[in-house]
Amino acid sequence: MSSINIRSDIGKLKSVLVHRPGHETQNYLSGEFAQVFTLRPWSSSFDTDKAQHEHDRFTAMLKAEGVECLYLETLLREALDATPQARPHLIKSFLAESGATGDELQGAMRELLEGASTETLVRLVLDGMRAGEVLPPISAKSSLASATGEAFDEHMFLANPLNTIFFTRDPVTAVGNGVLLNHMYWPERNREVLLYEIIFTYHPRFRDTPKWFKHTSSYHIEGGDVLNLSNDALLVGLSQRTEAAAVDTLARNLLWSESASPITSLYAVEIPSTGTRLHLDTYLNRIDYDAFIVDPHILDTARLYLITKGRRAGEIRVHALDGGFPSMLAQALHLPAVTCINCAGGNSQMKERELENNACAVLCLAPGRLCTFEENVQTNTLLEKAGMELLPLRAEELTAGYGGANCLCLPLWREDLV
Repeated sequence: MSSINIRSDIGKLKSVLVHRPGHETQNYLSGEFAQVFTLRPWSSSFDTDKAQHEHDRFTAMLKAEGVECLYLETLLREALDATPQARPHLIKSFLAESGATGDELQGAMRELLEGASTETLVRLVLDGMRAGEVLPPISAKSSLASATGEAFDEHMFLANPLNTIFFTRDPVTAVGNGVLLNHMYWPERNREVLLYEIIFTYHPRFRDTPKWFKHTSSYHIEGGDVLNLSNDALLVGLSQRTEAAAVDTLARNLLWSESASPITSLYAVEIPSTGTRLHLDTYLNRIDYDAFIVDPHILDTARLYLITKGRRAGEIRVHALDGGFPSMLAQALHLPAVTCINCAGGNSQMKERELENNACAVLCLAPGRLCTFEENVQTNTLLEKAGMELLPLRAEELTAGYGGANCLCLPLWREDLV
């Protein structure tokens, strides 16, 4: 029996996977911040204590709502200890994608990883590995590289820390009773997917999980671009981080699956690139049975497609859609119409500021019950006037311009809609 059940993005949330930020967010020396936090070019530091406090409040809210919070590190340790094949699988995959090349470096890294306890192995793959941890010190008298000053700097990273891993929504996506092991745009974020691959392959609770997409695909797809519209319909955004060819692969896998995928229709939408908003879930989210929160930018620019089964096994059919975004959403949900709550109302300057602060990236806890960012006052007022119940969250350090409340957890189980 599968331990995953996601038939929509609004069913009552029962179980999520999270990661509390830890030492991997502090493993940098003075002057290294830009190197290891490539997605925060405007910043020079990360306040881990503040981020942990924000994350603890977030998970406390989830638990108060009756949501089971499963922690990435715990699941990974349990998976590594459950099956002998898990450890060599992780080490081999990690080394292949670490960025370090050649026999000498990879051999030394492999020796360190293979000799580590489960706890240490998990910390090494999260925190990154420096040359000084891996290579033995060699004096100038016994090494020409040391004598000529060409030896590796002991502080140099052979594998960077996974400091964005608390955004658990992007590397993997639950669809039906299976998962997509996504191919992330940035190589270091792609290494995050390896940890989920181990969990969903070897953990006793998740080892039977069908995998609808492999992160070894040639094409990129990220979880923020994948929305579960209903039991049989998926919506995927074509963005800077998700390629059309990846959607082709995903459609073939889901529509012609041998593992009983529930999906019969995939909808695709081209999304704009506006500021720091890179994924579909920063422009659109379902928040009730017949309601969505929508950024007007996507309503004005979207080109829409429907993908269904072709006539021959493995073939897909792509249909360009007319009629606009609300019509497409109603079609996908088998409803006569849907309501789109447009974040364009009110003060225009405040609107743009709130959109940049991911006002649309809400987390639906149950139909009409939403976790939002408390600083998005104007958007929250619109949602309350539309009859939504809000649980406002403050997460400035965690998100810092990238991602909303929905990025901080991976839903694993939602109740089916009645």
